[in-house]
Amino acid sequence: MDISTLLIIIGEGLTGAGRQVLQIAIIVIPLMVAMQFLEELKILEKVSRRLEKVVSVIGISGAGALPLLVGMTLGLAYGAGMIIKYGRDGKLTQREMILIITFLSLNHSLFEDVLLFVAIGAQGTILQIIRMVVAVSFTAALARFIKPETDQQKET
Repeated sequence: MDISTLLIIIGEGLTGAGRQVLQIAIIVIPLMVAMQFLEELKILEKVSRRLEKVVSVIGISGAGALPLLVGMTLGLAYGAGMIIKYGRDGKLTQREMILIITFLSLNHSLFEDVLLFVAIGAQGTILQIIRMVVAVSFTAALARFIKPETDQQKET
């Protein structure tokens, strides 16, 4: 293989990678801006209160609904930041943090990941339904095995 062929291969690889990065940016940046507006307008907080009964199915309190919602919509980095903040503020128990992390490891970036897979040909609705069913089932099962903390355990 001569140097000109190698340069062509590298050029095509960089061009293809650049197109993929651009496609990802076109999807991710507007989503992140929209989510920031929703967060600033306290809309995410209102939605999380309404989700309290839904998240209780997987052993999470209403306080855990917002970090879960943020992780599902914005991804693991934002979700983890909120989980850490809520944990330090005493809004979440260690059990809830484990359950939220478990759920998010199976089903995060609700829009971002699905749109990226749709861009390469996947069926978005089927993909999201499968991810949600697996995450809810596994997290609900785990919640049955992790005992809730007593008030005495929380203080130590």
